[in-house]
Amino acid sequence: MSDGNYNRKELEQQMLELIEDHLEHPVELDTPLREICDDLDLMELFMAVEEEFEVEISPDDEDLLETPADFVGFVMQHTDD
Repeated sequence: MSDGNYNRKELEQQMLELIEDHLEHPVELDTPLREICDDLDLMELFMAVEEEFEVEISPDDEDLLETPADFVGFVMQHTDD
């Protein structure tokens, strides 16, 4: 689904929808996901983001992804070729 050319606002909305659908919990861009997710939910969320945006999240990157805004920045950085 990724074309590597995202508008930040559109990507933010798409990311929030993906996370909310996956977690069945409303979130904002600054929601600390580790406070509302268990480890399994987070792992599944990482996999969903990888699949949706065609990126690879390494274990080192996982530690840096705390909020939906972090996911947006990660996707923008890793698809901007």
